[in-house]
Amino acid sequence: MMAKTIEVQSKLELINDLFPGFDIMSPSDYSAIIRSGITGEKLKAITRLTGEKDLIARAIGVSSSQLYRCYHVKRLPSHVTVNLVGMLQVFVHVMNIYDSVNLAKEWINSQIPALGGQVPKNILHTTEGREIISQILRKLESGDYS
Repeated sequence: MMAKTIEVQSKLELINDLFPGFDIMSPSDYSAIIRSGITGEKLKAITRLTGEKDLIARAIGVSSSQLYRCYHVKRLPSHVTVNLVGMLQVFVHVMNIYDSVNLAKEWINSQIPALGGQVPKNILHTTEGREIISQILRKLESGDYS
């Protein structure tokens, strides 16, 4: 397996630094991250790190123009945290596959034939959408490009 590029490794470290002691991609750490919650400050950092304001806003159920209001909340509601962390896991997964932040953003914002021409960004805000996308990503990792 190839080593991650410095760009991707740095981004992963910055994302994980938001959750001290936890790995965003670890299934066992996922529950702990959800229980500890996400503050508005962390939300702002996630938005800055991903550069995906519209994606983040949709994941937490607000418009892009209202996202800034959420930066001031003490703690996001648990259902919002679940959607945000789930979306972030998919974003990191795509970043790992393509070993590029820019290619990950491009993929998330492109029509994907395996999704029937849908754009991942448009279904990442739902649990079902994230699961479908995760299945496709697992196929990509195993070399199945159908």
